Amino acid sequence: MNKIKIAIVEDQALFRNGINSILKEIEDFEVVGTMENGRRFLDHLDAAGAIPDVILADMNMPELNGFELTAILQKKHPSIKIIVLSVFNQERFILKMVEAGVAGYLTKNCEVEEVVLAIRTVHKTGFYFNEGILRAIRSPSRMKNAQLLSFTSAPVELTEREIEIIQLVCRELTNNEIGKELSLSSRTVDWHRNNILAKIGCKNTAGLVLFAVKNNIFEEEPFK
Repeated sequence: MNKIKIAIVEDQALFRNGINSILKEIEDFEVVGTMENGRRFLDHLDAAGAIPDVILADMNMPELNGFELTAILQKKHPSIKIIVLSVFNQERFILKMVEAGVAGYLTKNCEVEEVVLAIRTVHKTGFYFNEGILRAIRSPSRMKNAQLLSFTSAPVELTEREIEIIQLVCRELTNNEIGKELSLSSRTVDWHRNNILAKIGCKNTAGLVLFAVKNNIFEEEPFK
């Protein structure tokens, strides 16, 4: 079994050790490091050379917080998926972190089962937004068929094929699965996805899903 390699970056020792103890008992998980802040994690990463698949990172930490850590990892290790843990559930914090490049955002009062689900989902699809987060990022004043806007507020024009691909991404399909659905090669799907990301001005799948939800391209919940 290929285990999901996880690092925990959290300044509160009790919370950090508790999460570590829980995740170590899960068969398909392997905790490869626990650090108290982003700076220590980067030092560990450079020294050990072991790249985790997923990081659980607190948003507020001394020395190097979750936002700063995400910005650095997006440049140096974009393959690492980051799930932020936070006490805040306000829209401005969620949008800031997703636009920075995180793959998921969980509040610290969530259930352990949701943490496990988020890790597995992020590892498979590249994003995890729960129902509460999706409700937070939806604006009730938005009109259907209004002008699509990128993350830089520039108008966006999407082709029918690009919209199809976005909708399938939101349903958690992989490139191979999307290719089979649309009779395209995986490489062609990947080309379309990269082109979509460039158009809408976001960095990863999580940002793409955020864009789709905010613009009513995908109206159902992306997960059950």
